[in-house]
Amino acid sequence: MTEKTETCGIVLVDKPEGMTSFSVVSRIRKIFGIKKAGHAGTLDPLATGLLTVAVGKATRVLRYMEHDDKTYRAVMVLGKITSTGDNEGEAVGGKMPTKEELSELSKDDYAKVKTAIKTMVGEITQVPSVYSAIKINGRPAYDYARKGQEVEIPPRKVTIFSIDIDRIWEEVGTVKTEMTVHCSKGTYIRTLCEDIGNSLGFGAYCESLRRLSCGNFSIDDALSIEEIEERYSSGDSAFVVEEIHAMADLPKIEVSSREAADLRNGKKLDFSVFRDRMGNIEEGKRVLTVWEGAPVAVIYPEMTGEGLVIREERVFA
Repeated sequence: MTEKTETCGIVLVDKPEGMTSFSVVSRIRKIFGIKKAGHAGTLDPLATGLLTVAVGKATRVLRYMEHDDKTYRAVMVLGKITSTGDNEGEAVGGKMPTKEELSELSKDDYAKVKTAIKTMVGEITQVPSVYSAIKINGRPAYDYARKGQEVEIPPRKVTIFSIDIDRIWEEVGTVKTEMTVHCSKGTYIRTLCEDIGNSLGFGAYCESLRRLSCGNFSIDDALSIEEIEERYSSGDSAFVVEEIHAMADLPKIEVSSREAADLRNGKKLDFSVFRDRMGNIEEGKRVLTVWEGAPVAVIYPEMTGEGLVIREERVFA
């Protein structure tokens, strides 16, 4: 067995604009010479930035990355509505605001814009764009939209933890806002821009979008596809992150070598043995067990007729 087929871990990719997340994963499969690979947190073709790709056996930890918070940098353009919510679509409406309309007659030229953005912080309801990558019956919504097929997308609740306004400026008859958004899983920034524009009465679209972080992973540590191919083909796989880092947000407990062996062999274990170490872990809560720094298994307590017992959800060799 070659080194390439044994590679297991998380690859941090800086996705280029115009490429689908599926295409990125396909390229990674080819570079690593493997069949198993998957990503957490789809990026629209328009978007660039961090795409976390699990390779080899590390695909088993993707489920623990699904609920990771995300951070994006976006540029919103006020005064124009497009058919796609980005700069690829046709103009379908909008009204260019005047400086007086944006200032609310205050000393701040863009007070109204800032107020509208701040109202989006917290739990909000979104209806993602039909041109988003949200999956409908296993296909991205944009696939239906680009073929002229109608599709209904249900509203969803998401959380915007913070929005930092980096700058607001006028450019060729438009008003642009660059902002950094920290949000929950499932948030669509293109839709956020449209909702801000609608709340102001002028309309808006997302001109550019870049993902800066996903959970504990940062774009600062990501590589382009070309860099990944060059380094891996030369025998350098140091950039592949160990899969345990994908579970950084799970509670962790240390186990003994005997307990590690029992967990890996699927032996049914009494919860009382782990009670003190697990503290107030409620029934069904996932916990990562570790022996000498290496992941052993993701476990959870479950109530049975015999009382609380430990179940294994994922076991790591």
